[in-house]
Amino acid sequence: MKSTNLKVIINGFSISFVMVFLAGCLTPQQFYSNDIFTTLTAPEEGGVNFTQLTKESDIVEGPPTMLKTESYANGNTMVNTEVLMWNTATYLAISPDGKNFTFLGNNNNSSNLFIRSTEGGAAAIQRTFRNDVEDFSYSKDGKYLSFSDRVGVGSYSNLNIYMIDVNKGSAVRQIASGNEDEQNPEFSDEGNLLFYSKNNNGNYTLWSQDLKSGLMTQYSEGFNPCIVPNTGSKQLFVTRRVKNSTRTEIWKVDVETGSETQYITDSRRSFSSPKVSPNGKYLICTGSTAKSNSRPSNLDLYLYKIDGTGETQLTFHPGTDASAVWAPDSKNILFISSRGSVTSKYNVWRMSVEQFLDESSTPRK
Repeated sequence: MKSTNLKVIINGFSISFVMVFLAGCLTPQQFYSNDIFTTLTAPEEGGVNFTQLTKESDIVEGPPTMLKTESYANGNTMVNTEVLMWNTATYLAISPDGKNFTFLGNNNNSSNLFIRSTEGGAAAIQRTFRNDVEDFSYSKDGKYLSFSDRVGVGSYSNLNIYMIDVNKGSAVRQIASGNEDEQNPEFSDEGNLLFYSKNNNGNYTLWSQDLKSGLMTQYSEGFNPCIVPNTGSKQLFVTRRVKNSTRTEIWKVDVETGSETQYITDSRRSFSSPKVSPNGKYLICTGSTAKSNSRPSNLDLYLYKIDGTGETQLTFHPGTDASAVWAPDSKNILFISSRGSVTSKYNVWRMSVEQFLDESSTPRK
């Protein structure tokens, strides 16, 4: 497995992002029945409550995935491996009060932010009118959305970070701009800082910018930052590449003390996009699942206690399940999924995870 920054054409769109590669033993090409993709749930998901929150007319965007064959040396033998590549960008966010969610929608070949009620009803409201929006988050008071947008053309393009009012106006404030890709914005709990990652030729570093003074601070390696609640925005989870390896894993960093702790890692799998529950007890992330005779390599959602123990695989559908976010009650999640669609069209789903939670868990400081 390896991760790198690529620009590819998927479904007719030019996309630049972090691609994560899952390595697994390659067997002769397998063909899977369309029936396993068009079902809404997998047998292992019995008893779990799933609710679809969007329609196909919303044209929801989700992480592109691609399979590729590579070779590596195993002693004196060259072994072929099948790798799964996916985009680790943010595709979904929920408002702090849980009343609305924001997703990436495609309209006239442009990616933009759309807002919908978690209770259904009215049509989605388009909130940005740009070209290639990705990676976004709500401020903790729910008043603002920060996002990345690609500017420029081809090899001369890069991602900059912007901010808009959630409910009104068309004014767009530019937060970060430079020659590198600036992405993965995440508001501090206090609202005074915006954390984000910079991509310099595939090397990702964690930064913050003071929204009043403009002061920028560099911290450590990593991308997909997620603030740990009740830490004064001093502790964050990030996705990070393994040194001298091709795997990616989840780390916790303390931007005040400089301490760094490895939390979730596996010798054959990759993980990304960590999200901490509002009560600070659990961590959910996107993880790769190796193929089997009955299902292809794909992405699933994995749940952990906040100390990184107690792994629970939440989803088992052969389609893609990714980009999960927590509802304010810390008992439900929203996520992007291609389940139920033979053509891999994405929708936003809600899932109850209460039955998987250990209420004896306590937040880890």
